[in-house]
Amino acid sequence: MPKPNPPNEPLRISDLSGRIHEFEPTEVRFRPGAYGLLIHDGTILLSLSKFSEKWDLPGGGIEPWESLEGGLVREFFEETGLRIQVKTMIGMRESFITFFRHPFHSLRFYYQVTWSDQRDALVPEPQELLDLKWWDLTDIPVARMNQDDLTIIRQVFG
Repeated sequence: MPKPNPPNEPLRISDLSGRIHEFEPTEVRFRPGAYGLLIHDGTILLSLSKFSEKWDLPGGGIEPWESLEGGLVREFFEETGLRIQVKTMIGMRESFITFFRHPFHSLRFYYQVTWSDQRDALVPEPQELLDLKWWDLTDIPVARMNQDDLTIIRQVFG
């Protein structure tokens, strides 16, 4: 099968606020990211994004030279101050998003993670996060969550 040509029309891609922007198809970049689902004492750790003002699972973009799991460990530590161990891949979500005025084809890989050193201090990364919070699984802020993350949480916990 031959490699497909880009569409002839601009792509319409929303930003984190839901506003639609148009981009030439050749401007779209791949952005792989890895995110961790950390459960501790019946609660789940969520981060409040400074950019979207939504609650997300901690994690972020992976550098081209990093493995998904290695990038997740780094991103999780940068955002939370917690040293995690990656256990199992839970799933993947695909979307198109405009972020920092650039269009991305986002591939979000989700992992179950554990945290063994309870002495680690929970510290939100001030450049990206407004808050970090442990939420009871029955009380997560569904209306203020990233939909990809919420889909993965529901997949795991029903």
